[in-house]
Amino acid sequence: MTNNEKSSVMTLMRILGYVGLIPFVVPVLLMLDGFWFGPGLQSAALFGLYAPYIFIAYSAVILSFMSGTLWANWQTVENLSLAKPIVLMSNLLALSAWCALLLIYVAPIMTIFAVTLLMLGFISLLWAERLVNPVDKQYWRMRLSLTSLVTGLHLVVVTLMLMEF
Repeated sequence: MTNNEKSSVMTLMRILGYVGLIPFVVPVLLMLDGFWFGPGLQSAALFGLYAPYIFIAYSAVILSFMSGTLWANWQTVENLSLAKPIVLMSNLLALSAWCALLLIYVAPIMTIFAVTLLMLGFISLLWAERLVNPVDKQYWRMRLSLTSLVTGLHLVVVTLMLMEF
């Protein structure tokens, strides 16, 4: 692949990465609106669906998707002793995202735990990706930026939920 082709792919990844933040941001804005101007988070809905659940579902899907990219990158690991732990970590993160989806049906307080679990999953994924691909600075800056924004949004959701209790 030429440098021009790599640059084109990186541009596409950057666009998709930042556009992919929209489904995180919209439910958070609805939650903030419900919390500040409405009767609370219970009023925060999008197309009749509870905004925190939309946030959790999208978060779980993206964490699972990104875990799959970690799975695919095991072949590029320079330190082969990391290959098995990286594959295991990708599975652990995908399963934790699935567990987060199930937790919301256990009890309302578990919804807070689900959001926290997803947030920690994104942070862990960033750390694991850094181990796999420590060289590509452009990709690393983008991942760091996206994960910081996603983590911040998760913290907002957790804070709003805690304030509701």
